[in-house]
Amino acid sequence: MRLLRSITEEFSTSLDFDELLPKVFNAVLDAVGARGGSLWIAEGDVLRCRLALGAASQKLLGTTVSIGEGFVGDVARKQRTTIVSNVLADPRFRMETDRSSTMITTNLMASPMITHGITVGSIQVTNKVGGLGIFDDRDREVLEGLAASAAAALRNAQLHTAEKRARDLAILLEISREITSTLDLDRILQLVVNLAARPLTFDRGAIGLVRAGRCTIRAVAGQEQVPDTDDVRRLAARGAWAADRGVRVHLADREAPRDEVERALATAFGEDLVTAGVRSALYLPLRDEEGTLGVLLFESQTPDFVTPTQLELAEILANQTTVALRNAELYHQVPLIEALGTIGRTRRRLLEVPRRRRQAMAVAAVAALAAVTLIRWPFRVAGAAPTFRAVAYADVRPLVPGLVEQVLVREGQTVGQGTPVIRLRDADWRAEREAAVAAASAADRAAAVAASQGNAAGERMQRARRAALERQVSLLDEQLAATVVRAPVTGAVLTPRPEELVGAWRDEGDVLVTMGRTDTLELEFRVPQRDLPRVRVGQRVRLRVDALPQRTFEGTVTQLGELPALHDGAVSFPVRALVPNPEDRLRPGMMAHARVLTDPMSVLGRVIRAPLRWLRLAWWRLRW
Repeated sequence: MRLLRSITEEFSTSLDFDELLPKVFNAVLDAVGARGGSLWIAEGDVLRCRLALGAASQKLLGTTVSIGEGFVGDVARKQRTTIVSNVLADPRFRMETDRSSTMITTNLMASPMITHGITVGSIQVTNKVGGLGIFDDRDREVLEGLAASAAAALRNAQLHTAEKRARDLAILLEISREITSTLDLDRILQLVVNLAARPLTFDRGAIGLVRAGRCTIRAVAGQEQVPDTDDVRRLAARGAWAADRGVRVHLADREAPRDEVERALATAFGEDLVTAGVRSALYLPLRDEEGTLGVLLFESQTPDFVTPTQLELAEILANQTTVALRNAELYHQVPLIEALGTIGRTRRRLLEVPRRRRQAMAVAAVAALAAVTLIRWPFRVAGAAPTFRAVAYADVRPLVPGLVEQVLVREGQTVGQGTPVIRLRDADWRAEREAAVAAASAADRAAAVAASQGNAAGERMQRARRAALERQVSLLDEQLAATVVRAPVTGAVLTPRPEELVGAWRDEGDVLVTMGRTDTLELEFRVPQRDLPRVRVGQRVRLRVDALPQRTFEGTVTQLGELPALHDGAVSFPVRALVPNPEDRLRPGMMAHARVLTDPMSVLGRVIRAPLRWLRLAWWRLRW
C-alpha cells in the first residue's frame, strides 16, 4: 500500500502528458518487476501503442488495436485484469482468464486504465524478473492499483493538455487578428516577432524577407530597430539557407543532429551557431503558391526549446504570417492606391470650380479615359536569361578509321553540304587496291590460258577468283572515297581550332568536328507562368544583345516548352524562337534581352492586370 501511495503521489507531480507516459510505464515495470511490456492509449475506438519494451517493442510501437478486439483491446473493453498463462506478449492474443478464478501463474498480465467510466488505455507487462519469470496474484493486485492511479493521472494530463491547447489556439487567433488588421508591412513584421513570444519560448526571434535569393532581417523580437551587426548578417545567412530549402528546418540540438538537414545546417553554420550561443533553432519559410516571401527564425541557447505542440503552433503562425505578408504586398501593388483616400476631398474641390471649367475638365477626362481604354498596342512579355544556339547541329564522323592527314576548313567557316572537310591518309588503302587490281588481271590471264587448253574447270575457278577480286576492288574504291570526309549539312564549323586534328588517329564513327547553321539561330528564354497563357507560336520577338546595343533584332516564337523550371522561388517555362542572322552578327552563346510581343492591351488593362488576378484567386479561395 505504501508503494502504491508513493507512486500515485509521483504520478500527480506532472500534468505534461508526454512527460507522464514514460514515468507511468517505468513505475509499473519496476513495481511488478517485469522485464518488458507495452503501454496503450485510447484514441477514439482504438488503442495505440505509445511505449513498448521487449523483443517485439519495435513492431508494437505505433500499431493500433480496436477496443474489444485482440488481447489488449479485449482487456480495455471488459474493464478487468486479464491473465494469460504461458504465452508470448502478443497484443492481439485473444485467450483470457477470469479474475475470479483461483490463483494461477503467468508470464503476461494486462490491465485496463479506467477512471470515472472512461477508458484511458491499457497496460501490459511480460516476463517477471527473477524466479521462473512468472507473475502471481500479488503482482496482479499491484498492477490493478497502479493502472487505476495511472488512469486518473493520465486523464488529468489529457484534460490539461486539451485546455492548454485551447488557450494556445486562442492566442494564435488573437495574433492572427492583430497581424491581419493592418496592411502596413513593417507593423506586420514587428507584431509577428513580438507576439510570437506568447505561444513560444525562445531566446531570439526574428523575421526576414527574401528577395532574389537574399534574406534581409526586417524585425527582431524586443527591438524597435534591426541593428546593423555581423551577428544579424549571419542570422540573415541562416535564414536564406533555410528559405532556399523551402521546408521547415528544426535543429533540436546542435551537438546531436538527427537527420541530413540538421547535419547540413550544423556543418554550414557550426561556428556561427557556437559564436551566437545557439544550441537549438527553428526556421520556418513563409511560402505560398506565388513563391517565397520570407522566413521566421527562432533560436535558443538550450536544446529542444520547442515541444511538438509548440512546433505545430509555430507552423500555424507561419501560415498566418504568409497570408498577412502576401495581402500587404498585393495591397501596395494596386495602382493609385494612395490616391483613393483623397477622392472625397477632390470631389468637394471640383464642386467649387466654375461650371465651364468643370465641363472642360469633364471633356478632358472622357478623352483621357478613351485613350487609356481604346488605344491598344502589343503587351511585351519579358524573357529571362535568353541565350542563342545554332540550329541543325551535326557531327562530322569518318566512315573508315585512319590518320588525319589534312584539315580543309577552319573554325567559323561556312561550308555547303558535301564539301570536303577532312582528308584521311589513304596510302594503305591505295596499295591494297593496286594489289587487288593486279591479282584480278592475273586471274583473267589464267582463265584465258585455261580456256585455250580446254581446261573448263580451271577456267571457271579463275573467272570466279577474278569476280571476287573485282568486288574487293569496288569495296576498296568506296573506302578510298570515304577517306575524304564531307560535310553532312550546310553550316558553319563550330569546333574550336580543328586544324589541331592533323596527325591524330580517329576510329570509325569518332567525332571530328561539329557543324551547325548560323544563318538562323535559336533563342531560348524563360517566361513566368503567369504570362505563359499570353505567349503563342508565331508571335514576334524583339531583342538586343550587349555587343550591338544600337540594333534591334526580330524573331518568331516556334515552340513553348512543357517542363517547368524553378528559379528564385518562381516557376517559369522555356520558350524558343528562331532569329534570322543573315549578316552573321549574332553568335551562339550570346546573351540577349528579349521581349515577346503578345496580344494588344490598353493602358487600363495593364494597370488592373495584377489586382484582377489577385481578386480572382481570392474569390476562388473563398468559394472553395
